[in-house]
Amino acid sequence: MEHRATAPAVPAANGKAARKFGWALTCAFVLQAAFVTAQAEDGPFAPVDMTGISNVHDFIKVSLLETVSADALPVKLHFAPLPAAKAVELRTIRVGPLAKPDIQGPPLGKTARQTIDLPAADTAELKPTLLFGTLGKPVALSPVTKRWTRALGEFRADGQGPSAGRNGFRAYTAILDDVKDKRRGLQIPKVNYMVNRVLAYRDDARLWQTGEYWASPVESLTRRAGDCEDYAILKYALLRDLGVEDQDMRIVVLRDTAARQHHAVLSVRHEGKWLILDNRFSRVRFERDLPHYQVLYSVNAAGQWSHVPTPGSPVRLASRLKSATK
Repeated sequence: MEHRATAPAVPAANGKAARKFGWALTCAFVLQAAFVTAQAEDGPFAPVDMTGISNVHDFIKVSLLETVSADALPVKLHFAPLPAAKAVELRTIRVGPLAKPDIQGPPLGKTARQTIDLPAADTAELKPTLLFGTLGKPVALSPVTKRWTRALGEFRADGQGPSAGRNGFRAYTAILDDVKDKRRGLQIPKVNYMVNRVLAYRDDARLWQTGEYWASPVESLTRRAGDCEDYAILKYALLRDLGVEDQDMRIVVLRDTAARQHHAVLSVRHEGKWLILDNRFSRVRFERDLPHYQVLYSVNAAGQWSHVPTPGSPVRLASRLKSATK
C-alpha cells in the first residue's frame, strides 16, 4: 500500500521568521508615517538619512534612534496680557464692646460649683478653743477660708425644703432615719461608721481634677466619693440636721506627724469631751488616742480658729506608735 506525504513549501522555523519580519516591517512603516505626519503639522524635522540601509532592521534602527536638534525647531511663545490691578479702597471699621455671653447653667455632666460670699464672722464673739492640746484663736481669714465658705454656702442652700439638696438622696435620709431616735452618745459613732461606708475615698486630683477642693454634701453624695474633708463635711451636715449645735462641732485641718501628711477630721463635743470622727477609723476616737495629730486650723458655721502648739504637752512614743498602727 502506497503512502504519500506532502511537505510544506516553507519550513516551520522559516514561517515564524517570516511572520516576525512582516510585523517588524509593518511597525516600521507605521512609525515612519507618524514622523511624516508630525513633520507636516509642527514643522520640519531633520531628514532621516537612508543611505546604507539594506534591510528593514537598519531602517527601524535609523528611524527610531535618529534625533533632531532642539535648536532647529521654531519656538513660538504666546503671552496673555495681565489683568489690570484693581484699586484698593480703604474703609474704617468701628468695633464696639464685646457682648457678655449669657450663661444659662453649668456644663452638662458636671456638678455645679456655686460660689456664695458669706459675711466674715465677728471674731469678738468667738471664744478660744482647745483641741489636741493646742489653743485655737479666732481669726477672720485662714488658708481654708475660701474653700470652706464655698462649701458652707452650698451646704446651707442644700437644706432648704424637705426634698431639696442632700435630703433628696436616699443614702442621706436612710442614715437620718436610722439614728434619729437614738440618744446622742449613739448617734455620733453611728454617723461616723455609716458615712465611712457610704463614700469611697478619692483624692481631689482624681475626683475634681484640682489640687484641693472642699465638696458640699450634695457633691459628695452625687459622686459617692470624696477625700478626708469631704467625709467631715458630710458628717457635719448629718449631725447638724440631728440637732447638734455648731458651737459643739469643728472641722479640723491638721498635720499627721506620723504619716507626714495633712489630714482633716470632724471633732464633736459630747459631755465636755471632744470626740474625733475620722474616715480612717470605723470607731470614734478620743483626742488622747491620736497624739500625732497636730492641729493647724478649725472651722464651723460660726467662725474659724488658728491653732498654735501649747508648750508643756509631751507625747509618749509608745502611744504614738500604737495609734499609728491601728
